[in-house]
Amino acid sequence: MKHYPLHTLLRLREHRTDAARMVVMEKQRAVQACRDACTRIGHEIEQLNDERSGQRARLLDAPPPGVDWSTVLAQREAHIDWLGLQVEAARQRLAQAQKALQAAEHELAQARDAFFRAKARQEALEKRRDHWRGEQRALEARQEEDITADMLLARHHGARPTH
Repeated sequence: MKHYPLHTLLRLREHRTDAARMVVMEKQRAVQACRDACTRIGHEIEQLNDERSGQRARLLDAPPPGVDWSTVLAQREAHIDWLGLQVEAARQRLAQAQKALQAAEHELAQARDAFFRAKARQEALEKRRDHWRGEQRALEARQEEDITADMLLARHHGARPTH
């Protein structure tokens, strides 16, 4: 395995984490678009059902003057049937939209998992870097203490009178 300098590896991990974050944001937008589509289709179904109910309520209203009952009744029933077909078609579109939403939510969950894995790797490497820096500072401090001790010892031996 090739060993990369720590700084370069950290930049790579940061880039991967940012890329994973961008994928999560993209997947979140896709989920929201699917939710909006489901909501829109749901409202369409409600409107069609309301219109269908209204048509049923007016089914036996008196026909306009000069038009016979059987023609008006047939037209109204045909319109109610047509609205029923529109409701069924909208329900099928809603089922497809809900499947698309489930798929988008699944992809979002996978993208979030990938982001958290990338973030954990980055944080682990940063922790390793910080630990290494701490070790380097401690080593430098010990070296300075050793130099100071050597200087004090040399001064102490040099200032001693000889008999």
